[in-house]
Amino acid sequence: FKQKTAYEIYQCDWSSDVCSSDLGKAFGGVALGMTSRRLNNMSGERPHFVNALNGLAGGDLVPVPGGVIIRDANKKILGSIGVSGDTSDNDEAAAVDAIKKAGLVADTGA
Repeated sequence: FKQKTAYEIYQCDWSSDVCSSDLGKAFGGVALGMTSRRLNNMSGERPHFVNALNGLAGGDLVPVPGGVIIRDANKKILGSIGVSGDTSDNDEAAAVDAIKKAGLVADTGA
């Protein structure tokens, strides 16, 4: 996997590429065990803490809804998914739908 520059993304077929905002939304789920919605809420309550977390993560966190944790039936974290391209709430809804269609449990942190 090679992360693309904005120019490369602009020049490519969006249907087959991963954007950095998708990865940033998913990253919090894997790295911190919390959804991007929870990070978003936390950024309003404790902005300095979320800023510090993002600094430790090399600026890779995108703390807006759209990053959803994927769990199995026993609530064990399997991974996370990040979706971008619409409003953050719609991105999150698309992620939840995809997880449910795969027969897994979506954790939005709500």
